Amino acid sequence: MTINIMNQYIELTKKQINTYLRLIFGRKFDKKYCDAFTDKYISIRYYNFYNNDINRTVRKKIIEHLKKTEEDLIINNIQNRELIEKMRIFFYYVLYFDNVIYYKDLSQKTEQISKLRNKILNTKTENFSEELYNKMKEYIDKKEELINKFNSEEFFVKITNYPDKTNIYRVNLKYNIKFPPEYSEYAIDKAFNIGITNEDKLTIEYYLITIHILKDILKLNFKKRYILEFATTILKKPKKLKSLLNIIENAAIQDKLYLKIRYEQFIENKEKVYEMMRDGYKFAIILDNSFDMNFKNIESLKMFEIVIINKSLKHYNEIIKNKQYMNNVIEI
Repeated sequence: MTINIMNQYIELTKKQINTYLRLIFGRKFDKKYCDAFTDKYISIRYYNFYNNDINRTVRKKIIEHLKKTEEDLIINNIQNRELIEKMRIFFYYVLYFDNVIYYKDLSQKTEQISKLRNKILNTKTENFSEELYNKMKEYIDKKEELINKFNSEEFFVKITNYPDKTNIYRVNLKYNIKFPPEYSEYAIDKAFNIGITNEDKLTIEYYLITIHILKDILKLNFKKRYILEFATTILKKPKKLKSLLNIIENAAIQDKLYLKIRYEQFIENKEKVYEMMRDGYKFAIILDNSFDMNFKNIESLKMFEIVIINKSLKHYNEIIKNKQYMNNVIEI
């Protein structure tokens, strides 16, 4: 079974936060409050919630909503006001451990937290700074290991932008494999792009693009969108489809991906495509000559956020005249 890199990375982050606050507060630690702050943090840091205000940085949004979470918690738990306020103060340092705010040296940061802990909690634990450093370094290393686990010398994704489109990119899986000289370029291409191999290479492509998107998110870049290959033959293989989609089954990833499908294939697999769209998967539809120009068909294109066309289409001129009724149109 495939694994979901994004889910695993977020789970590691949650465990890191939990470990950090447990070390800070010891017996006073309250998991209920920790989870409330963590859920709010994750929703902004990884899922980019509250993104309607483009003038606020991710850091500012996190700080604002952690403060709001604190206020909400205090209203319902007034007896623990002091603990909640202190947990929010120390939670801010998660932003350093999780690549939101740049810092030069982890040991200096843990020493700073240790001194703040002594002051605010009026407690001193021998070698606390060293213990905190070791635990945070352990999680930082685990997260890097998860990302590096999917590095490949044989395969890579080629990412290119579409002309006149900002932050929308096509993705193609490429290989760096040396074949015997007797294999022709045609034979190699056929082996790599047709049939069962074509389905299986999607697994590699989806892993690599997930890592790429995760790195975007870690750099606080939530704008980029990617158009992926997709094989409709896999729709008739439920187990294989489930395994493939499991790689990208995370809202933070799904929001940034479009699965490429030809119009003719969409018509043949309409119900299955609708089912996948209800589950959060997005499609970029490629119009082909099976597309007939009429009001009903134009209306049906509105469900796709991206429509891809080329000048060889028999209805190209009519489509261009009506493209204001469609979503993002890309000419190739």
